[in-house]
Amino acid sequence: MNILIVEDKQEARYLLEVLLKSRGYVAVSASNGREGLQKLDNNKIDLIISDILMPEMDGFKFCTHVKADKNKAGIPFVFYTATYVDKRDEDFAMRLGADLFLRKPMEPEALLSEIDNVVERIKKGDYNSSVGKFEMGSDDKEVYKLYNERLVKKLEDKVGQLEKEVVKRQNAELKLKKMVSEKEILIKELYHRTKNNMQVISSMLWLYSNKILNEEWGSIVKNVNLKIRTMALVHQELYESSDLSHVNLKEFFKNLVVLLQKNYLTDGKVCEINTDMQDIRVLLDTAIPLGFVLNELITNALKHAFLPIDVDKQQSSQENSSGHLKQKGNLKNHRIDIKLYKGKESDIVLEVADNGGGLPEDFDFDVESHPGLLLMRDMVVSQLKGKVKYKTDNGLIWTVTIDHECYDERV
Repeated sequence: MNILIVEDKQEARYLLEVLLKSRGYVAVSASNGREGLQKLDNNKIDLIISDILMPEMDGFKFCTHVKADKNKAGIPFVFYTATYVDKRDEDFAMRLGADLFLRKPMEPEALLSEIDNVVERIKKGDYNSSVGKFEMGSDDKEVYKLYNERLVKKLEDKVGQLEKEVVKRQNAELKLKKMVSEKEILIKELYHRTKNNMQVISSMLWLYSNKILNEEWGSIVKNVNLKIRTMALVHQELYESSDLSHVNLKEFFKNLVVLLQKNYLTDGKVCEINTDMQDIRVLLDTAIPLGFVLNELITNALKHAFLPIDVDKQQSSQENSSGHLKQKGNLKNHRIDIKLYKGKESDIVLEVADNGGGLPEDFDFDVESHPGLLLMRDMVVSQLKGKVKYKTDNGLIWTVTIDHECYDERV
C-alpha cells in the first residue's frame, strides 16, 4: 500500500513517514501540492494524506487538481491540518472531493486507526472516492468565492495572531528592560554601599592609627587602610561607569596614584610620578588584585627606594657601584614611571620603575622580601595567572604580566 504524504514541515512529514512505515505502508513524500502532483505522475499511489497551508500550491488547490484528473480522481484523499480547522473549512474540503478531514494534532494510534480504516475499505473494494464538485480554473464563481473566503479568513486569523504576538513581545521587551534597569540600579547601589562601608572602615582605622604610638604598628595599619581605600576606588569607578562589569584601569590607576601621593609625599617630600597607560578595561575580579599590586609597588618605592643618606655615604656608594646606588636612593630628582599596555595576544603588562637605589645583586626574593612583596607575587601568580619580574638598572624595574581573560564575566 503506497501512501503519498504532502506536508511542508519536515519534522511533521518525517513523523508521518515513521508512523506509516511502522504499519508496513510505503511512504512517498512531497513538500507542497505542486511536488505532490509530480509524485503522483511518477508513482502508483493508493492514498493521499495532505496538509492544507503550504507554499507554491496549497492543499485545497492540490485536492482540486487531483479530483479533476480522471486518472487520479479515484485515489482517496485525506486532509490532515492544524491551520484550517473550522467547520466551514471542513465543508469546503469535502465539497472539493476530500474523503476525510482530520485535525492536528492527533494521538499516533488514533491517526493510524483512521488511516487503517480507509486502507481496509480500499482493499475490500467498497471504497468509492469522491469526485470534486468544483474545478479550479473553471468559470464557476462559487468555487472562487468559497476558496477566497477561506484564504481571507485564514489571513485575518494569521494577522490577528501576529498582532497578539507583537503585543506579547512588546510587553516582554518592556518587562525585560524594566528588569535590566532594576538590576543596574541594584548593582550600582551595591557598589555605592560597598564603597561607603569601606570608607567607614577606613575612617575608623585612621582614627585608631592616630592613637598608636608604636611606629611599626602604625605603618601596618596605614598600609591596611590604603588597601581598603584601593578597593573602594574600584567600586567608585564601577558606580560611576555605564559598564557594571568592567573597570577602566587607566582611570583607576590614576586615582590610586593620587591617593598614594597624598598619603606618602608629606612633610615636603617630593617624587615625580609619570604615567603612560593605555585604555584597558578589565573585570572587577582582575581590577582589585591588580590594584593591590600597583599599590604595593608604588608604596615600596616611596618608602624604600629614596631613603635619605648623607652626601658622603651617597658618594661612596656611587663610587663603589659604578655610578648606581644599590642600597640607597638618590636624594634629588626622585621619579617613578608607570606603564600599562597590552602585550602579546591577550596579555596585560604593568611596569613600575624608579630611579632609586635598586636591589642588591645577591637579593633573594623568597628570603629577603617583606610580606607585602610576597603577597603581591602570590596575587599575580595565583589569582591573575601571571608572572612577576624585576631588574635593577639605574633603579628598580618591576614587570607584571597577566592574562586579560583570566576571569569569566558574571554581571
